[in-house]
Amino acid sequence: MTVLSVAASPAAGGKSTGSMPGLLSLSLLGVPLTALSLPLVVMIPEYYATVLGLPLAVIGLIFTSVRVFDIVIDPLLGAAMDRTRSRWGRYRPWLIFGAPALMAAVYLLFMARPGVGPLYLLATLTAAFLGWSILSLAQLALASGLASGYDARSRVYASLQFASLLGILVVMGFPILSAKLGQISLAPTQLMGWVIIVLMAPAVALVAWRVPEATTLAQRHIVGIREYLSVVARPAVFRIAAIDLLFGLGFGTASAMLVFFVTAAKGLERSAVGVVLIAQVVTAMITVPVVAWLARRLDKHFVLGITGVLAAIVSVAFVFLPNHSLLAVSLGMMGWGLSFGAFNLLPRAMMADAGDELRLDSGSDQTGVLYALLISSWKLGGALAVGLSFAALALVGYKPALMTANSPEAIFGLQMVFAGPSAVLFLLGAWLAFTYPLTRARHAVIRVALDARDAQHGAMA
Repeated sequence: MTVLSVAASPAAGGKSTGSMPGLLSLSLLGVPLTALSLPLVVMIPEYYATVLGLPLAVIGLIFTSVRVFDIVIDPLLGAAMDRTRSRWGRYRPWLIFGAPALMAAVYLLFMARPGVGPLYLLATLTAAFLGWSILSLAQLALASGLASGYDARSRVYASLQFASLLGILVVMGFPILSAKLGQISLAPTQLMGWVIIVLMAPAVALVAWRVPEATTLAQRHIVGIREYLSVVARPAVFRIAAIDLLFGLGFGTASAMLVFFVTAAKGLERSAVGVVLIAQVVTAMITVPVVAWLARRLDKHFVLGITGVLAAIVSVAFVFLPNHSLLAVSLGMMGWGLSFGAFNLLPRAMMADAGDELRLDSGSDQTGVLYALLISSWKLGGALAVGLSFAALALVGYKPALMTANSPEAIFGLQMVFAGPSAVLFLLGAWLAFTYPLTRARHAVIRVALDARDAQHGAMA
């Protein structure tokens, strides 16, 4: 069936449709969003287990259930956003009404006191993940409307990725900061919750005020599960989602074993994990502008394929790093940092291009659905990573609880499952990227046809 909806009318000639203040405002929203996403999976489980006393098995079950629900609900949220029609646009109302709900969920989740039970965690965690999905989808969809050109989109999503990496640094720096500010009575998790709430309010307000939405034209919008599956099955869309899943799994499996690899295999203290992660993130921040520059001179999919091959080489190199050397492991993580920014930046810019192809072929603008699919693919990779990694460790006989008792064979197995699967996944993703069908030349033809059709429809309106 079909329903009447709206479609964005991009600026003619594929130029940017947004100002620098709008892009800056949209990018800054990534700081609190990323600052929230990491504690949700790193700090909150530990806080509810050690401080609030919930059983580990119950916490694990709740997190798994919520993530499955989260992955299923994202496409529905995207479809609802695409069908929204208001005087404020399609995505801005979701930001305005979603932000207060998310801030309330963060308060309840991060400020919980002893005595709360599993149902409390289930409700607040579901609300927090749902709010994060709403704001993240709105951010990505608004970004796709800031520019319609092939190269301009690389710059837009590079700005968003840089701000997201800054959010990671904020999260990682807070344990250090809270330790130095010992006079603060709040627990680190509670302090982090307040920081997220304080940053979220002005960030969303700036986006609602400064980020424009493109002019809309009436259209027939396709809905239904069959139509959704037909969108997913499109060669460009499916390829981007598969690349995102493979790269997410590659980094996710290695990240799940990073503490064991750094401490047991390389003989470093646990505190070294934070140092090497910061080395990776800072390198990624430095290289994001370089990736965007390369994407403007080469096809985006080709640059993405190169970074996939580079990440595979670095994965193998980890096995040969000398033991007891923080510098060596940091350099290895910096090598991964060269690709980390590209793995997030380029697929999001490529999905905007795939949305143009979809709109030209079908007349249907499903920007929200496309980005919901992309978010879901990365989430699925993260959800599978821990289970697959720990299953692999069990197969090689490594025992995380008995690091000093592991045999040399088990330590060797740890290194193999840390490096090997990631390298294979990165190479598979690189192969899919190199053979990606929507090239720069093909997109230029699509943009000319879209701009001509939008101009004709605008004249008839």
